[in-house]
Amino acid sequence: MNASWLLKSSTLWGVLGASGLLSLLAMLFSQGGLPELRKREAELLSARTRLVDLNRHNRELMEEVRRLAAKDPELMEALARRQGYARRGETVYTFRNRER
Repeated sequence: MNASWLLKSSTLWGVLGASGLLSLLAMLFSQGGLPELRKREAELLSARTRLVDLNRHNRELMEEVRRLAAKDPELMEALARRQGYARRGETVYTFRNRER
């Protein structure tokens, strides 16, 4: 058998092309194929977005901890007001949403 004869064989190239196409289709549309890849990419994007949000929130908390450690009077007052405390002589008004 001559190698040049094999390279010129249209049957060989047809079989190789068909098997390549079938392999590609199996790889793309199998259980772990292209749809699964798209799903994983969406999950990765969602996780990255959540990570960015968590990092931002952590920086805000670290800043609040730093201010608490420095006994920032404005922060102390804001925290006390959040808990419902008021200064002497102040009146606290609480508004509720009316339900129809």
